[in-house]
Amino acid sequence: MSIVAAVAPQRAARIATQLIELIDLQKLNPGDRLPPERQLADLLEVSRPSLREALHILQAQGLVQIKHGQGTFVQEPIVAQELRASMMATTHGLNELFDAREVLEVPASRWAADKATKEDIRLLRATLNQIETVTATTPVDFDQLQLLDAKFHLSIVGIAGNRFINQTLNVLQDVMKMSMETTLRLPGRSDVSKSEHNAILAAIESGNGELAAKLTLQHITGARVVALADAKEKNKP
Repeated sequence: MSIVAAVAPQRAARIATQLIELIDLQKLNPGDRLPPERQLADLLEVSRPSLREALHILQAQGLVQIKHGQGTFVQEPIVAQELRASMMATTHGLNELFDAREVLEVPASRWAADKATKEDIRLLRATLNQIETVTATTPVDFDQLQLLDAKFHLSIVGIAGNRFINQTLNVLQDVMKMSMETTLRLPGRSDVSKSEHNAILAAIESGNGELAAKLTLQHITGARVVALADAKEKNKP
C-alpha cells in the first residue's frame, strides 16, 4: 500500500502534464470545454480515477475549472487573471507596459529562432508583406496597422512554444495594444518599425537566437523612447 500511495501522486502529475500538452495541441482557449472524462481517459490510456486526480491538480493550479454536470473548462491561469485585473484597475505607465514586453518578447525571440519552421517563417513574412501594403496606402489605416504589428510579435511568441507565455498571450496582446497605439501614428515610426521587423525575421530565419533577442530588445527600446518623448510633449503645459 505504501508503494502504491507513493507512486499515485507522480502518476497523477504525469497525466496532468499530458493534459496540458493536449490543451496546447488542440489549441484550446480559456472558456473552451475539454472532451468528456471517458473520452479523455481513453485518449490518454489512463484510468478515470487517475484522470480525475490529474484534473484536480490542474484545477488547483488554476488551469482548468471543473463544473459539475457541465464538464471541465480551460481557465486563464491565475497569474494572467491577476495581470488582466491589474491592467483594468490601474492606468499603467508606459515604462511598465514596455517592461512587460521586454520580459516576454525578448526571450521568446531567442526561442523562436531555435524552433521556427519554414511554414512559421512564411507566415511571419506574409504578415510583414501585409504591413507593407497597409503603410503604402493613403490614408494609412492605423487600426489595421496596429493589428498586423501585434500579430507579427504575437506570432513570434507563439512559435517560441513557452507554455507560460502562451497562456498569457491575451494579456500580452492588451499590453501591446496599449503601448503600440502611442507610437505607430508618429511620423516615420512605421518605417523604422518595418526595417526592424525585417531584421528580426532574418535573425530568426537564420537560427541566430542571440541576435534575434538583441534586435527585439532594440526594437522595444526604440519604441519606448519614442512613446515617452511623445507623452512628455503632450503633457507640456
